Amino acid sequence: MTNQVITPATSGQLVAIGFKIAGTITRVLGDSGKLSFESANHFVLSPDHEVEKLTENFCKEIFGIEIDPWIEEKRRIEVFYKKFFSRTIDWSKIVLPAWNEKMKRLEYIFTDITEDQYFEAYAKKFGNNAVWKYYDNIAESIKEQQVRPTSDYATCHVGGDEPDLLNKSYDDGINENIKFMIPKEGIISAFRYRTETNKMYDVKGLTRFAALDSVGGAMSMSRNNDGQFDVSYDYRDYRYPDHGLRQVDF
Repeated sequence: MTNQVITPATSGQLVAIGFKIAGTITRVLGDSGKLSFESANHFVLSPDHEVEKLTENFCKEIFGIEIDPWIEEKRRIEVFYKKFFSRTIDWSKIVLPAWNEKMKRLEYIFTDITEDQYFEAYAKKFGNNAVWKYYDNIAESIKEQQVRPTSDYATCHVGGDEPDLLNKSYDDGINENIKFMIPKEGIISAFRYRTETNKMYDVKGLTRFAALDSVGGAMSMSRNNDGQFDVSYDYRDYRYPDHGLRQVDF
């Protein structure tokens, strides 16, 4: 059986379909007289792209076109990088993780932006008094960490205020072959999460990274007692109910 060759619709056809859809929506909403000024303004100005989401669902239902499950995360990541690093992302150049109902949080990692540059951007956004780090230079203090791609890549994780794998030490993660966040992934994730929710990671506990510093300490992040975003270290074999790992997938 040969695969059917599909001739893509022309740009003119796509525009024509768009005009027909827009015209129909305008007619239906206008005739009903039930859409208030406030509701219309909400949909136009909504930062959550509600109209776009509804339209994507329409395309899936009517035309049978599958929507990229990562599309909303991609949008948020693009906004984040444009705002704080003046960077754009070419998603076509990387392989995205398979969609995972549990790990719905996506991160994009620029390999040419260092851990300290991400940390400094966090401090610039929330204030120098909002951060603290044990290391003069985070990147140079990493003695070893889990292997990651040498070029830009994407990873997914559970997200949320606290680690998803609690009461696990660095040694537990390594011995159980768990993929869990390295420092750069953790700093990016904590930074973006706070910009989008105004909430911090690790309010109760602490996240251990899949990295050891120059003296063999397991590197970590948390909100310290002064309410600061803190990058420091912990004993590599230490367990505590509120401390743990943030697993990742690629």
